[in-house]
Amino acid sequence: MNKNEKIIKIICKVLKLKKKDINLKLKIGDIKQWDSLAHLNIYVELTKSFQYKKVDMQKLSKVKSVKDWIKYFS
Repeated sequence: MNKNEKIIKIICKVLKLKKKDINLKLKIGDIKQWDSLAHLNIYVELTKSFQYKKVDMQKLSKVKSVKDWIKYFS
């Protein structure tokens, strides 16, 4: 499993979605499960999974979609 697939898998887990129900354009607010708390939970799960310690608040504030999460952690 590559990094992008792992990110999508984590997002699916947090949002309780199947992989077929997610695409790169899906963003916060598009579905009821993806609210601000779920957005924070996605961040927490991704940082734990990738042992990511550096937080760039400017970049993080622009993360809104699945595609943005992939860019942020790439």
